[in-house]
Amino acid sequence: MPNTKNTQTVKEIKEKVAKSKSIIFTDYKGLNANKANELRAKMLEEGVELTVAKNTLLNIALKEEKLDAEKVKDHLKGPTLALFSYKDAISPLKALVEFIKKVELPVIKGAFIEKEYTTADKVLEISKLPSKEQLIAQVVWGLKAPLSGFVNVLGGSQRKLVYALSALAKKKQG
Repeated sequence: MPNTKNTQTVKEIKEKVAKSKSIIFTDYKGLNANKANELRAKMLEEGVELTVAKNTLLNIALKEEKLDAEKVKDHLKGPTLALFSYKDAISPLKALVEFIKKVELPVIKGAFIEKEYTTADKVLEISKLPSKEQLIAQVVWGLKAPLSGFVNVLGGSQRKLVYALSALAKKKQG
């Protein structure tokens, strides 16, 4: 019979899982209090909530939210810090990987991105991709260049007509 504290913890984790766009599991062993606070502050900027919970409770919450908990079960060993991203699925990955490069901790165990399980290696690869805003800007820029050229071509014909009419007007005046 589960105790009420564990039942409450599973309920809270389920709520976080349900509204998160991505969940990153890390091993925070060796991370001192100052670095942990720095990580927490950096993640709060990204709209990420950090939770330390027992692996069994995390696993139960994932199963109850119908995520493939079996894939992550092997990675949920030892101390686990779960990062729940509510705003964007990818930008927290970039911020976390940046922090890891600087501090060399925590170690990524795996993640659920848009409810799909992803290994630590793939998380690192995804973190190298451009952000959604950068991709949109690239697409807009790619669309803008041919349109600008087309407008210039059309404008060139009008300019030539204006120059011809101007020359004709000068010729008739003179």
